[in-house]
This record gives sequence, C-alpha cells and structure tokens, in this order.
Amino acid sequence: MPRILPAALLTDPYRTAQAVVADRLRRAVLSGQMPPGSRLLQAVVAAEMRTSTTPVREAMRELAGEGLLDLDPHRGVVVHQPSVGELQEIYRIRSLLEPVAIAATVENITPEQLLLAEQVLDLMERQTDIAEWALLNATYHSILAEASGLPILTSMLEKLRNLSTLYIAAFVESHPDRIQEANKEHRALLEACKARDVGRAQELEVAHLEHTLVIGEAHLAARTDAAVRS
Repeated sequence: MPRILPAALLTDPYRTAQAVVADRLRRAVLSGQMPPGSRLLQAVVAAEMRTSTTPVREAMRELAGEGLLDLDPHRGVVVHQPSVGELQEIYRIRSLLEPVAIAATVENITPEQLLLAEQVLDLMERQTDIAEWALLNATYHSILAEASGLPILTSMLEKLRNLSTLYIAAFVESHPDRIQEANKEHRALLEACKARDVGRAQELEVAHLEHTLVIGEAHLAARTDAAVRS
C-alpha cells in the first residue's frame, strides 16, 4: 500500500501535481471523508485543489489501479463500495497470504523499521480522530509489509489492504471500542516482531484479521438493511 503521507508533505514543491492530487484523494478515501459510492467529478476536484484536470485524471487512474476508485462507464469515477461477499473473499485470501508475509517481516525487519512502526503506533494510541487513526493504521501495516522484503507478495496484498481500508473508518466509528482493541493487537504484533517470534506473529495477525472481519461484516450488513428500509 502506498505510504499515507502527513498533510504537511502534500505541499512539497518538489512533488508533481499528480502525486499531490493522488495523495490528497487517497487520504480522503481511506479516512472516510469520501465514503464508498461517492461520485468524483474531475472538474470539481481540479477546482477544489486549484490545479488542471490533467493531474486529476491521472491521479484518479492511479487510485483506480489501487482498487480505491471505480471507473464506471455510466456514473463516471466512483469511490469503490465493497460488499459483504467481497469483504469475506478479501479476508479469506488475506488469511492465507498474510501469515507468509508477516513471517518474512519478522525475519527481515530492521531496527529502523521497528522504530518507525513503533512511532506510528504511539501516534495511533494517542489519536482521537477516527479518520486520522484509519490513515495511521494504513501506514503502520504498510511499514510492516515493506519490511517483508517480498515485493511480489506485497504487491498482491496491496490491493486487498486498500479494499479493506475503505470501510475501516466507517465501521470503527460505530464500534469505537474496536480502536482500543486494535491498538492492543498492533502492539502485541510489534512486540512479536521485536522478539523475532514468527509463530506468535502469525497467530496475532490471523486473529487481528478475524476480529476485523466480524465487525466489518456486521457493519456492511447493517448498512444494507438500512438502505433496504429506506
């Protein structure tokens, strides 16, 4: 998953307009500011970001490749909206691949990467804004993924994590206790990485996925029921 940059870096004059637009859109989508199903108009986004439509169009294509946006021939560009079935499929695949990735992470992670992950986790544990917590969560998992040293597997998991992150901000808002529980799980996983305990890290990773899936299923089911009743 592309690293979610701090807001201050989005104004870096040395970064291209496309990169800046892509980062801003990515943050808006992953934080829940642009919820699933939202329609994005190139002209409107360009006006809001004070740029031309060319970098906006290319940034939208970039995010579509990451699975965050859908290029619908009838509705245009829409924030991807996961279903319960898709969510279950995502986590079924992740439960098979993530243990392989975390095992490699435990074996290959450097002291610098451990420190960076811990700094992000420290911020997560102090964060009260759900949207910002969701972005930090994405960054935390990105750091661990990069530490695996398995670029092909990391690439395969990248889109699955993107799709997973789409609804995290939404469902933790309705389950605020989940943030504290998730932080504890993240802390335990980091400690397992520090201890180079592959078995423990794999066990924690699978349990973390299972807990998140259960809450995600409940949230999507409730949202579907509400839509039907309306």
